[in-house]
Amino acid sequence: MPQMSHAYAVGRVRALERGLLSQAALQRLQNAQSPDEVARLLTELGWGECKTQRDVERQADVQVKRACGLVRECSPEPEITDCFLVKFDFLNLKILLKARLLGVEAGNLSECGVLDVEKLRHAVNDNSYRELPEPFRSVMERIERHIASEPDPLYIDAELDKAMFDLIHRRMAKCGYERVRRYFCARADLTNLLIALRVSAMGRDEEFARVLMVPGGEIDPGQMAQVVSQPEKAGHLVRSKGYFDRIRGLTGVDTLAALEKAADDYALDLIRPERYNPESLLPL
Repeated sequence: MPQMSHAYAVGRVRALERGLLSQAALQRLQNAQSPDEVARLLTELGWGECKTQRDVERQADVQVKRACGLVRECSPEPEITDCFLVKFDFLNLKILLKARLLGVEAGNLSECGVLDVEKLRHAVNDNSYRELPEPFRSVMERIERHIASEPDPLYIDAELDKAMFDLIHRRMAKCGYERVRRYFCARADLTNLLIALRVSAMGRDEEFARVLMVPGGEIDPGQMAQVVSQPEKAGHLVRSKGYFDRIRGLTGVDTLAALEKAADDYALDLIRPERYNPESLLPL
């Protein structure tokens, strides 16, 4: 039986790290000339049986599922670690609800969340959310009332994103790890910055962006919405934040992909210094 302790979790992580792809292996993959060569190299490196690009994607899903399963199995503080996993549940709900509206079968559901996939499937198909925990139940009931008269995929995405960040924000109020709190605050702020830039690219106004903004950040969403019409304000709003150097110069509508990558890198930078701390949740 697993010991519900930080020491046990860190020990499991240390043991499994031996099986990670090395820097040399990653370099070989980067130098591959085709998807088929990547598949062959991954098979040689023991990542799983891969012959085609589809096999690579399938094995990637397997690896992510294993990692999420490890987190859930070993975590002595699931209230915190589940915050990293609930994104899969909210994504599943988006897929299921949109598929139902389109009259098609929902595919590509993830088993990496904290809720049973089949339970979510039945809830959406039956339009009955009594068995789901909060805040899943209330947000889905609110969405159902709205789309009954106005089916709107963007509304579905926005409401589920806001519910997810609100759930995390509430849990962070009791989180004893400053780096984890900073991680999710930065996620919320940078999500809102991306929303503002995307809305600007769509030619919509600040009010439209304000409706889409998520909670949980350090920057007022109303101020972030002003970036829609005043892109130059972005740098001023984030100048004092730890991620400023990462995203400097990446606040235009033509740099969205680079901004998303920089946000991911910053989030990892927050966790990485604690990876060898034997008495912390952060290695897990």
